[in-house]
Amino acid sequence: MLGMSVGTESKAGNSRKRMMRIGLLLVAALWLLAAERLFALEQVQLHVSGASSPNALVYRFANDKGFYRDEGLEVLPIMAGMLPGIQGLVAGSFDFSQILGQGAGAILRGFPLKIVMVFDVKPLWWLFGGKGIKTLQMIKGRKQGAGQIAISSFGAALDQVTREVLRKYEIVPERDVMLRAVGNAPDRLAALLSGSVDAAVVDHMGRLVAKKQQFNELLFYGDQMEFVSGGVVVTEKTISERPELVRRFLRGTLKGFLWWKSHEKEVASKLTEIWRISENDAVETYRSSILAFSADGTIPRTLQERMITFQRRALKVEKEISPESVYDFNLVHSLNIELKKARF
Repeated sequence: MLGMSVGTESKAGNSRKRMMRIGLLLVAALWLLAAERLFALEQVQLHVSGASSPNALVYRFANDKGFYRDEGLEVLPIMAGMLPGIQGLVAGSFDFSQILGQGAGAILRGFPLKIVMVFDVKPLWWLFGGKGIKTLQMIKGRKQGAGQIAISSFGAALDQVTREVLRKYEIVPERDVMLRAVGNAPDRLAALLSGSVDAAVVDHMGRLVAKKQQFNELLFYGDQMEFVSGGVVVTEKTISERPELVRRFLRGTLKGFLWWKSHEKEVASKLTEIWRISENDAVETYRSSILAFSADGTIPRTLQERMITFQRRALKVEKEISPESVYDFNLVHSLNIELKKARF
C-alpha cells in the first residue's frame, strides 16, 4: 500500500510539473505574441517606376540604412507604370508615389493630391540617336516620314520635357518627329538598340550602355531646363487623416535623401554592386545625381510657379493654379530644422 501511495504521489507531482511547464509555455507564447504586435512595423505601399534610378534608390538606401525602421515603418516599393501608379495612389492602392510628373498632371486636372517632397530639379535624361544619327536635325524625315523618338508614356514628365526641349531646337513633335510611348527606361534602350526607333531618351544606366555600343549622345536634358520628376506625392486624404504616418515616412525619406547627398564613397560603392558597373562609372553617375538634386527636398516658389506654367501649357489646362494647390513643403521644412538640430 505504501508503494502504491508513493507511486501515486510521484505521478501527481509529475503531472503538476507538466502543467506548470505548459502554463509557462503559454505565458511565453502570449508574451511573444503581444510583443510582436507591439513592435510590428506598419507597412507602407510605395509606388516607384523603376528600381535603378537615383530617385528610386533614395528609398532603397533609406530602407537599407534602417531609417524607415526607426520610424516603425516597413516600406514596400512596388514597381508600376507611371500613370497606373498615380491612378493606384488616387484609388488607395498605394500610400505614396515617387512620380511627380504624372502626379502634378493629376493635380492640375483636379485630383486631390499634394507633392510634399522633391528630389531632383534637373532631369537626369539623355537623348541618344541611332548609329547613323549624329544631330537632332537628322531625326527629321526618317523612314519616309517623321523620325521616331522613344519616350515613356504620353503626359508623363519625360513626354512634357522632351516636347519642350525639341521646340527649343525648332523641331515640332507630330510634324517633324513622332514621339512613341515605349515604356520604362530598359524598354526605351531596347528600342534604340534594336533600331525600332531613331532615337530614345535614356537614363544614366541606358547612357552607359548606349555609349559603349557607340550610339550618339545628342543632348543632356539637365543642360536644357529645370524640371522636377521624382520625390513624394500623396493624397490629401492621407495628409489629413494620417498625418503622423506622413511625418514618419517623410522623416525616413529625408534622412535617406540627405545621406545620399553626403556619402559619395559609400553610395558609389553600392552603385557598383547594384548596377555591376565600374567605380569610375558609379562616381560619375553619383555626381550627376548630386548636380540634379534639390538642396533639401524642397523647391523655391519661383520654380514651383515655372513648373505649373510649363505643365499647364503641356497639358492644355486653362484654369489658373496656385503653387499651394500643388505643393506643400511645410512638413519637410520642419523636418529639416529638426534633423539639423539633431546634427543628422
